[in-house]
Amino acid sequence: MDMLSKRKGLSNWSFIAMLVLFYMVMPTLTSGKQISEKEKVKIIETVCSLLESNYIDPDMGKTVSAQLSASHSQGEYREVSSAEEFAAQLDADLTEWSSDKHLGVIYDPEWVMQIREEGPEDAYLTEEMVNEERMGNFGFRRMEILDGNVGYLDLRIFFHPKYAGETAVAAMNYLSNCRAVIIDLRSNGGGWGDMVSLLCSYFLDNEECVHLNSVYSRPDDRYYQSWTLPYVPGRILADVPLYILTSRSTFSAAEEFCYNLKYLKRSTIVGERTRGGAHPISSQVLDDDLILIIPECASIHPVTQSNWEGVGVEPDVEVPADEAFNVAYSNIIRQLRDTVLDNREKAFYQWHLDGFSARLNPVVVEPYVMQSYAGKYSSLYIIYENGSLFYRRGDRMRYRMTPMSQTLFLVDDQSNIRIRFKKEKDIVSGIVALYSDGNSSEYKREVE
Repeated sequence: MDMLSKRKGLSNWSFIAMLVLFYMVMPTLTSGKQISEKEKVKIIETVCSLLESNYIDPDMGKTVSAQLSASHSQGEYREVSSAEEFAAQLDADLTEWSSDKHLGVIYDPEWVMQIREEGPEDAYLTEEMVNEERMGNFGFRRMEILDGNVGYLDLRIFFHPKYAGETAVAAMNYLSNCRAVIIDLRSNGGGWGDMVSLLCSYFLDNEECVHLNSVYSRPDDRYYQSWTLPYVPGRILADVPLYILTSRSTFSAAEEFCYNLKYLKRSTIVGERTRGGAHPISSQVLDDDLILIIPECASIHPVTQSNWEGVGVEPDVEVPADEAFNVAYSNIIRQLRDTVLDNREKAFYQWHLDGFSARLNPVVVEPYVMQSYAGKYSSLYIIYENGSLFYRRGDRMRYRMTPMSQTLFLVDDQSNIRIRFKKEKDIVSGIVALYSDGNSSEYKREVE
């Protein structure tokens, strides 16, 4: 079986796309290195040849090649004197003619040297790059167990499992007891397809390996496939609800993760339509300074027989990216509440849903009302300070309180308890501590 992760140069295609984006947004630096007309001719001939032989769309490759030749013949590049300016103009023209955000030319003598010394694949995984990503925990930015036993993972890059595999396994094991999982890809610009396969393997039944994606390589005239792994360390989360958060910045390998699980009916995607980069690309050295970035392959999903190139991945629930988490979490809690049969469990999820809704839209309680609640209630203290109430038990840490009504308050960071104030003839006489398991305790107010 030809696995995508085994194919030299294909497994890191989406990381090259990230490098392209980097060059798109970085400021232009003036090089000053001159380029001769003879050098321009040689570069243009090489680009045209690669467009016609390697570009994934043969007709478009021929069209862009013809336009490039015609522009050169008409003297479009005659006034360009530096190698960097020549690369910039070629890059702009190729992008305009093809409407392909991946196709372009980059000026980077150091990268050229790396590719020549280390090979096309190893040039991307330098020791410096690995160490830099290690400092960021290989993209596993934040993990948390939310109220209701919902797992949350903020993932910023699908880094190569050779280096990030242990971190990925640790993250999945951390989430292994959750009743649902949210994976946040709103700031994920891509990475390696091997990590996509690894993480997908944790969310799909491993009774049989699942075909995730195929890639057709035009230069090789062959298909390469990626599948889930027959074994991963830890528990498989094939039955837990999985929600994926997206934005217009979600790109490349992150889009493949979304697309794979969406069309295998294994996830719910919430957020914005993604950026739309599905054609694997390669880097072709043109001379000592310039590199052609060219899409040579096409992703083909086994279910749709298509991909997300140019159109992105459409979310199941389309909302602005900054609202995606709130919508996803609320939907998950409702889903869990509605699917459990035990009434105590239903009440447990409703408790957390009410609390989350209250935090999103806190009730306004006048300061004088909150001041009237401050006092000592047996071993409990209610403190009013700077327009807010705080809860404290004995000499322990205090917690801010969020109003759910005029008399009922959440205790922040203590999701299993709420405080209700009791009044007798408009005078606060005590509190009732309500617990998520349905129990309660009453405390009388002590007279000062």
